[in-house]
Amino acid sequence: MPLLPAVSYLTMIANPGGFLKNYPVRIFGDAGASGIAIYTMINRGASKRPDSFWGTRKLHDTESFDIRSAAAMGAIAPGHGGHAFPAHSSLMDVGAGAMAFYTLGAAGPNIMVTGQLSGCSFVMVPGAVLGQVDVAHVQPHGMSGQILHGALTGAIAHAQVYGASATRGNYDGNDRAASIIGVRTGAIWRIYAQKQDRTEADRRIVSVYQIYPNRQKL
Repeated sequence: MPLLPAVSYLTMIANPGGFLKNYPVRIFGDAGASGIAIYTMINRGASKRPDSFWGTRKLHDTESFDIRSAAAMGAIAPGHGGHAFPAHSSLMDVGAGAMAFYTLGAAGPNIMVTGQLSGCSFVMVPGAVLGQVDVAHVQPHGMSGQILHGALTGAIAHAQVYGASATRGNYDGNDRAASIIGVRTGAIWRIYAQKQDRTEADRRIVSVYQIYPNRQKL
């Protein structure tokens, strides 16, 4: 029996790192301004995940999920079902010049999502209050994803940048995509990146990192 989206959503909130290591999640972002928006989680079907020891050299069968904004729900077949929930939604800004930060704090939902990265960078800066984080999703404009990542890295004080890059802990923008999900536990936001193989139709998992407040492979 397929995993129910409502149960899967609660599992993801309770243990985001563990969930993202086992289940591919593809995100279709909201086109509106950054803020609170309604998203729906659906079971997308079969996929693959890496072995906990052998990594991508040995793959296991698993199930996968889509998280779609209300505006993207028209692509879902009637009767498919799903679990709707409110989330902080970070808009994709086109080009570094248009980059605008959105603050994740103690108010509102305890989950943040943004559209899938495929050449974009995600920027995170500690907020003015302990546990807060200012976030921005930036699409390359007139440059490659790798050049954008390099331009953003070190350009903003205390910022952490996750993006298209050959450096460890990022993702290759040519054949990889990344889903970014933030979860607030207590007053602390932690942000995760699930790297996926975009050459495969099922977007199987390649690796998972916590990318904020500290970067570590899970």
